[in-house]
Amino acid sequence: MYQSLPLDKIRQKIDSLDNNIHDLLMERADLIMAISEEKKKAGIQIVQPAREARMIRRLMERHRGPLPEETIVRIWRELVSSVSLLQTGLSVAVYVPKDTPEYWDMARDYFGSVLPMQRTDSVQNALSLVHEGKVTFAVLPYPDIADVDAWWEKLIETIRNEEGLSVIQRLPYGDKENYDYERHPALVIANAKFGESGDDYSLIGIVSEDDISRSKIMEEVERSGFENCLLFGASRHFIFCCHDYLTPEDDRLEKLREDLSSLGKIYVSPIGGYPAPLAYHNTSGK
Repeated sequence: MYQSLPLDKIRQKIDSLDNNIHDLLMERADLIMAISEEKKKAGIQIVQPAREARMIRRLMERHRGPLPEETIVRIWRELVSSVSLLQTGLSVAVYVPKDTPEYWDMARDYFGSVLPMQRTDSVQNALSLVHEGKVTFAVLPYPDIADVDAWWEKLIETIRNEEGLSVIQRLPYGDKENYDYERHPALVIANAKFGESGDDYSLIGIVSEDDISRSKIMEEVERSGFENCLLFGASRHFIFCCHDYLTPEDDRLEKLREDLSSLGKIYVSPIGGYPAPLAYHNTSGK
């Protein structure tokens, strides 16, 4: 067999790097478990999408070479899920209709290969499972303008009743040109708070005691200072999405509440959000 000294040296170096990478992965896992224990002691929620988003963005800023950006993100998502999430006993319910298997694939890409996941053919069942604490996350379709009796109406009501649920992430985690998943985005719901990552989208729930037109809601949303927002819903339950991190005390929300009060009793509050999805500009690093 032909032996190439330069090739053998390269392979030896790769073997050495593999050992070093493995050692670092084991060390990282130990540190993550220590962090998880400290979070439990301090009552801090384990799942922190904002922190994860900042970490991934930092890695993308320093990434270079032929390794695709998507590969880096996939590796780190797997690390997060297989250690901090799996070891704390978390699980996922995914709504997977027969004509849209992408929801399962997006969830597996985000939560990794080892976190327990279960399928459900009902959005209400998935939401109930996370609401009742039987699973930690529910993956449900992103709102659509044509939605009737939408699942997110129940989500707004649970948040209105201060029951803890909120939107914490959007799937797919990253976007790129010709990415099929973009046709069917999804939201991750959990009994957790959505924190600020520095580049975020917020979802605002609106509930009216009386029927009100979507055009009127949109008019008041724009008048309150929100631009380029998407509005979903009809009749009494609405959601709008804006590219900003909002708290219930935001001045624009206060103005919106005041303006809408002339139309009757109306509830307005954030129902969560998600870090701005990554944009994969190419198939390789810089």
